[in-house]
Amino acid sequence: MLFGRFKATTKFYLAASIAAVLLLAITQLSTQSAASQKKKAPPPPPAPSQDRGIKQELDKQEALKPKAQSDDRALGLVKTLPGKSKRFALIIGIDQYSDAQMTTLAGATNDARTLAAALVKYAGFPPDQVVLLASNQPADRKPTRGNILRRLSNLAAVVPKDGLLLFSFAGHGIERNNQAFLLPSDAQVSNDVNLLEQTAINVVQIKDWSRKTGVGQVILMLDACRNDPAAGRAAADNPLTKAYMRGFDFNVRNREVTAFATLYATEIGSRAYEFSEKRQGYFTWALVEGLRGKAANERGEVTLSALVKYLQDTVPQRVLLDLGRGKTQRPFAVVEGYRANDLVLATMPTAANPLDAPPAAAGAAVESNEPSPAETTEPPPVTSRETEPPKFNDLTGTTWTGNSPELIDGEYTIEFLKDGALNYIFNRLLNGKMERTTVKGKWRQADNSLQIILGNAYSTWQGKLEGSIIKGTLGNIEGDKRDFVLLKKTP
Repeated sequence: MLFGRFKATTKFYLAASIAAVLLLAITQLSTQSAASQKKKAPPPPPAPSQDRGIKQELDKQEALKPKAQSDDRALGLVKTLPGKSKRFALIIGIDQYSDAQMTTLAGATNDARTLAAALVKYAGFPPDQVVLLASNQPADRKPTRGNILRRLSNLAAVVPKDGLLLFSFAGHGIERNNQAFLLPSDAQVSNDVNLLEQTAINVVQIKDWSRKTGVGQVILMLDACRNDPAAGRAAADNPLTKAYMRGFDFNVRNREVTAFATLYATEIGSRAYEFSEKRQGYFTWALVEGLRGKAANERGEVTLSALVKYLQDTVPQRVLLDLGRGKTQRPFAVVEGYRANDLVLATMPTAANPLDAPPAAAGAAVESNEPSPAETTEPPPVTSRETEPPKFNDLTGTTWTGNSPELIDGEYTIEFLKDGALNYIFNRLLNGKMERTTVKGKWRQADNSLQIILGNAYSTWQGKLEGSIIKGTLGNIEGDKRDFVLLKKTP
């Protein structure tokens, strides 16, 4: 009996030992499995703290960087613009508003003018297919609500389905009840959404008109968040909101358009500033500089991605330099359907293609659309008249200089040649190098009265000779005008 109990006890301990061994093995396997899963598991989200704000800022900056595209997706993206004859643009700039409650802007009209000129000279847009509506234009080209909607309607009838529609707006914009509005020159600023619907332009309307064209490619440029439009609050922020982004968003997946890109003057939650020295917005100033060649690659091409990068590098730095700490402005872009690295927006003139050469500039009024590049040649030598000194008021053989803030080094030269010929000379930046450029013109003189015509009669100067100074006004066919002063250059 004792032996039987011992034998049973032995079996019991043996079974217990086996169970313990099995339990240990299972425990080790579970531990190893848990460790393996722990290695593969993603890190836990950050605890609520100030680190979260840092992470959100880093995420926001990361979102602004160009995203890598898979090879499969890239194959289906658009990488070329339509032919030049199929490119259409509506460019709007508003400084003056009829509503006394709204603040006046200083640079929106210049933004529109210089951008329109850059599209023609560098981006291949036909001049008669770029519609400019601005505060300084004649009545039928004032940026009123009726004129803007009428021009959109006209474009909807003529832009081909395989074409490009570019829409740019520089002026005031506001958001009410989560709806975004662009303010034409005759808008009535109000908290009443019904009134805004009747006098302003809901951004959704812009998208709807673009849809009506049936056009395959759309590019939008928005600089409508400069400051608070209410009078007396010009220094107050009027930040870009998500409502604006939603309003301008085209759903490429539903094939409303094949490809679209929207360039915003500033990021969400921030405002855009005006460049007082240039009388432009920082955004459009940099945009035009980029199209002129500052964003060009070694082949003289300005791609969409390079232009966006130039904007994001240049605008924040310049705003900080001019306005100081606390003033930030960082443009960004939303791109769908385009292969941004390959999409060429503008090309710089080359020896093989001299007709792409940019125009001369004689200040703000002449900058936009100066003479035909085919006429830009090296100046002939100035005629010597040593044997027959010119009369007191005869300008033949004399050289004069003027100054314009629109030029790279500010100064230009005019040579009055015999038989009414004229050379207008200035420096331009071409492929990273300064180049001396000459544009042909004509001049006529009657006593002390002077008329100068540059290029294909695009700009006309009227002035009076007063000893060693010529003073007058110049204007162009677009209606822009400004004063000029020429100083006689001594030999």
